[in-house]
Amino acid sequence: MKKNQIVLVVGLLAAGACAGTDGPVGGTIEITAVDYAFNGVPGAVQTGAELTFTNESAAEVHEIIVMKIADGEERTIDELLALPEEESESLVEFQGVLVALPGEAGVNPEGPGTSITLSEAGRYALVCFIPQGADPAVVEAAMAEGGGGEGPPDMGDGTPHAFLGMATEFQVEG
Repeated sequence: MKKNQIVLVVGLLAAGACAGTDGPVGGTIEITAVDYAFNGVPGAVQTGAELTFTNESAAEVHEIIVMKIADGEERTIDELLALPEEESESLVEFQGVLVALPGEAGVNPEGPGTSITLSEAGRYALVCFIPQGADPAVVEAAMAEGGGGEGPPDMGDGTPHAFLGMATEFQVEG
């Protein structure tokens, strides 16, 4: 590598390290889903910020399940997902869910609402547990029932999107 290439690389690395140092993001934060990732998730947000959600996929249903990770828990979201369900559930607190059909905005499947407010400081996770290949018509019918069915709808046995990359973390700061 030539000297000017090294200087350019060092400058790019320094710029990247300084990016986003203006503090946590507040207000309304629009999260978008693609197959199989969340876009628009800042590293830190202010308490009181609201998350909204849009699904940019042409075929897959996506959701954001927002969970506050227990204070003091240091394992990554991938490590928490690898734990037995009973153990991982004891380490997170459910904050809300928004479900979005392909190409649509997310809504609360159990009632009115199109955003989730983050009211407490801490470490949070966003995950999507919709199985790969879930039929949008099945999800739409379940949402039309307002979550009043007996348990979650049968969406097939595809791999949950969280295990395909749709799991991320961020910090909420007061």
